[in-house]
Amino acid sequence: MTDQPSVLDEVPRELFIPEVIWDDNPDGHGFVPVSRTTDRQRWLELVNSTGPIVTQVDDGHPVDGIGRVPTSSSSQPSLVAMMLDELDVKPGHQVLEIGTGTGWNAALLAHRAGPDGRVVSVEVDGQVADKARAALAVTPYRVTVIEGDGTAGFAAGAPYDRVIATASVRRVPTTWIEQTVEGGVLVLPWGTDYCNGALLRLVVHGDGQASGRFGRSLEFMRVRNQRNTFLDPSDEQIEQADKSTTTLRGGDVYELVAFERAAFIIGLRVPACYLTHWADIDVQYRHIVEFHDTASGSWARIDTDPRADALPVWQFGPRRLWDEALTAYEWWQHNGQPPPQSFGLTVAPDGTQTVWLEKPTGHGWEIQ
Repeated sequence: MTDQPSVLDEVPRELFIPEVIWDDNPDGHGFVPVSRTTDRQRWLELVNSTGPIVTQVDDGHPVDGIGRVPTSSSSQPSLVAMMLDELDVKPGHQVLEIGTGTGWNAALLAHRAGPDGRVVSVEVDGQVADKARAALAVTPYRVTVIEGDGTAGFAAGAPYDRVIATASVRRVPTTWIEQTVEGGVLVLPWGTDYCNGALLRLVVHGDGQASGRFGRSLEFMRVRNQRNTFLDPSDEQIEQADKSTTTLRGGDVYELVAFERAAFIIGLRVPACYLTHWADIDVQYRHIVEFHDTASGSWARIDTDPRADALPVWQFGPRRLWDEALTAYEWWQHNGQPPPQSFGLTVAPDGTQTVWLEKPTGHGWEIQ
């Protein structure tokens, strides 16, 4: 295991990690609390690791001491360093951060902006915001932490030279662009319901629009007012679903769900489709892959059991989600299998957002 990037050593992460964090539940699904007071060794192992640290579950309301869904975290140090490099904060810059979390990233931003710069960080969760303020108060870094909806930005502190988000979006809030100076840079995780997500770096132009290209894979929590939702098919629905088979094999299905393969383009061509998949621990190479559209109540499932002569497919509801995903996959194959880095996004002043292939005048998909 390698040390966290040296570029981050200037602000130790440990100073910002709360008393209680959350670890994978060794007895099954979910997360269990780890206290610095009662289990300091494990707490330090997590804090000094190179991975992300879950600092809140279930919006701060776990049931029976078991966390179901992580809702705030301290990001993986290597991703923090990479995003800071992309943002390129200079001394004197005015910076807006969306998603304060522990306050560590805000302190790193303040370190780069220097005494002549300014950092405003917006956090939607009041308890998280309070803990971040307390952590920042005992450091030399001055950050204004605002409790509120980060998708609204913070107009009172505008304009900003740099904007960074630590939660992903499927539509870029136009307020972020409106509050950024011409030539300013926005760095954020972006993703569709199907594929969450990719690094996006936008530059604001003089005509009020912003554009830029996608980069590497980033899996960040979604901003709360754009969260994904999924279905839980009942036994009755599974029985009633239309059943068929596909000639695809397990390796082909992998291409449908992998970021660097077809998942990015499928997310563009199959909107409002949430992807989930899990492995069968008893059968090697067997995965169950599901596609969900909660608005229409539609879902599809494919079983990649390597023992099957033909992979079974179930589809339920007015949308044929497997058929849609398969059509998008075939488009990707027939158009040179473009990687996510071949795509970019333009946000127009009227709020229209278009993902394009290769160049802004290329093939495009409007994001709803």
